[in-house]
Amino acid sequence: MFATKHRHSKFILAVMLLLSAMVAMMRPASADFINGNELRIYCTSANPNDDAICVVYITGAFDAFTTVDLIAQKTNGAAPIFCPDDGVGPDQLKAVTLDWLNRPEANLDYAATLLVWGATKDAYGCDK
Repeated sequence: MFATKHRHSKFILAVMLLLSAMVAMMRPASADFINGNELRIYCTSANPNDDAICVVYITGAFDAFTTVDLIAQKTNGAAPIFCPDDGVGPDQLKAVTLDWLNRPEANLDYAATLLVWGATKDAYGCDK
């Protein structure tokens, strides 16, 4: 019984941390975050270093999202949130994100992580 309560407490803590992070990302970006404008600059630059920052940022964020998704599935039996096609790679993730950033309704003042979440959830969400 202790193990079940302990596991349940860990899950609740993980959910609370995730929700806290998501609430923080929903505010307009501050100096602590790369916002959508900055991410778009990196992703559209002809400088290979900027392109690398873009790709690493997007793939790192997507990796974090899918890792948290997998943890929730394994620890709590949660339904998956992300269902990317086999073979989705950095170039596809970058293209999906840039398409999202170029939408007229996109608010690029928000944290880039939140925008990457929206773009990848729209493209690879399991509810499609």
